[in-house]
Amino acid sequence: MRKVLIFGNGLGMAISPVAYDLRTVMTRVWGGATLSEEQRQLMIACLPEDVAQPTSEEQLATLQDTVAACETLLSIRPSSRQHWLTPQGQSFPDAVHRFAFEVAREMYTATHVEEGAEGELCKLPPEFSGPLSDFVRSSQSHVATLNYDGLLSTAFRSAGIVGNENPVLRDGFIDNTFSRTNLFRKSEFGGWYLHLHGSPLFRDKGKETFGKLSERTLKRDTSRLVNVGNHVVLTHALQKPNVIGGSLLLQTYWEFLRLAIDEAAEVVLLGYSGNDNHLNRLIAQRAADKPIRVIEWLGAGAAAIREPFWRTQLGGNNVTLVQKENVLNFVDWT
Repeated sequence: MRKVLIFGNGLGMAISPVAYDLRTVMTRVWGGATLSEEQRQLMIACLPEDVAQPTSEEQLATLQDTVAACETLLSIRPSSRQHWLTPQGQSFPDAVHRFAFEVAREMYTATHVEEGAEGELCKLPPEFSGPLSDFVRSSQSHVATLNYDGLLSTAFRSAGIVGNENPVLRDGFIDNTFSRTNLFRKSEFGGWYLHLHGSPLFRDKGKETFGKLSERTLKRDTSRLVNVGNHVVLTHALQKPNVIGGSLLLQTYWEFLRLAIDEAAEVVLLGYSGNDNHLNRLIAQRAADKPIRVIEWLGAGAAAIREPFWRTQLGGNNVTLVQKENVLNFVDWT
């Protein structure tokens, strides 16, 4: 029975709450060499009052508005040598995209900081990834992720269900180049692997042409990379649809998410906070007549509070809440 499996950041938090904590990662990137002091000051001017540096997506609404305004002016061809924007304004969107890229890159290459495993690359435990991969293969289910990390990709590649000539999961990339038609299946075999909020691997190769970096590239010095971060959604929840709408690649993933929900028998969400209204609305609209299961951390709150929350967010009484002390202990995919 084909399903749609949607994963949130709770997946990584269950492995290493420090390595996958967005506040910690944003703080580290902000203090690094990614941005010049001038770029930092311009970004600070777009943050809420009394906020000295970005530490959460909720602080980035005005910043995203500013980037969009700059990009609009950059798209207007000046009638003379003078430009609508100063040189700093012209480079501002690239600086913000670079910041988003570096945050996503740190998530993708996250290593353990806990004693006993310090420095080891974070991976899904086999007792979780094994049953998941087996189910995806046998059911040909679709997988969508809101995360930037490579936890699922690494597990699926090891299981042989992505990255081969006839993959069980298709992400639209063949020979490191994206095309919508690369998502088309043969006799509807297999499912789609959709990166709903982007990935640090994605880069622009040309106008409406997208490539994929190698994972080895992310582990090297990335300071000279160009055209990166344009397909990473790191902003206030209200602005996320605008960022998605500005990326043909991400628009395609969301188009296929609609198709995936339409042909699925059930929607399963694991490690998702429920705070992305654009996703909630889509699920409520397309899965109104389907069972929806939410697997979340027990620490999110008492079931008496969380069950009404999820029913409100996802549109009805067809929602079943499963709370686990550790979401990685969940294996009942059938």
